[in-house]
Amino acid sequence: MSFYAGIDGGGTGSRFVCADENGKEIYSGIGPALNGNGLSKDSFIQNIMDIVNSITKNVGSPDDCKGLAIGLAGISNVQIREGFAAAMSEAGFRNYRIYGDHETAFSAAFPEQYGILLISGTGSLCFGKRPDGMSARAGGYGHLIDDKGSAYDISIRILEAVVRAEDGRGENTVFRELVFDRLGIKDIRELIGYIYSKDTNKGDIAALAPLLSEGIKRGDPVAMAIEDAVVEELNSLISAVKKRLGFGSEVALWGSVLQKNDHIREKLEKRAGLKIFFPQEDASVGALRLAMKEV
Repeated sequence: MSFYAGIDGGGTGSRFVCADENGKEIYSGIGPALNGNGLSKDSFIQNIMDIVNSITKNVGSPDDCKGLAIGLAGISNVQIREGFAAAMSEAGFRNYRIYGDHETAFSAAFPEQYGILLISGTGSLCFGKRPDGMSARAGGYGHLIDDKGSAYDISIRILEAVVRAEDGRGENTVFRELVFDRLGIKDIRELIGYIYSKDTNKGDIAALAPLLSEGIKRGDPVAMAIEDAVVEELNSLISAVKKRLGFGSEVALWGSVLQKNDHIREKLEKRAGLKIFFPQEDASVGALRLAMKEV
């Protein structure tokens, strides 16, 4: 039986879905992480193979696959592309295509393939497409120089507030207590040791972002200032895309910051003056739609 497959490759795990020629789902599941920027090439290939082997075992042979699409972060990384091509070749798949994870998320949010998507998770990015196919994006250049309004950005602002309060450059903030409790540390020296440890990665830093909500609940002025700054950053992403496209009356939201922080979401909707909503479909479904669209 001929089929199509869509894969959403995540940093901690992946999801996949297969459908017949009429678009009816016939098989879905979860798989290992597929973040090429955080895995060795061999591990990346092995994880891809685990997923496609599950597909071929439960759905059909590679020859039966009329189209396979995968969404991944960091697709400009040559290692990711080479690893995926190697895995597909070894598995015997010929009809496949790789997309940025923002493209598969966009496809999940907008089956008609036009609209504006704002992502704020560990990183941040806004991507939009008009009905005529013209697209534009803003942000998404990585945590060292960008990712404003993301969980990582929020965490860095929190940590900056802690050290500035420590030496008198900033006002006192509840974040000192919250960060120390979360990390199980007692003083600023331990905090610096944790931040700059080779064992601490971007995801570890970004995991501190939920403390912003607690700071807001306690009425901390520093937390409120951070929240306002984050809303402005996210709004600037939307504004840049909307201006370039000359299009857009609503925005789909994607990512943990927008899902978990009600204050940011509500302020953003008011600031942007646009209708916002959460997509009902998983990004693997978006990848599946792209696979079927290509064919």
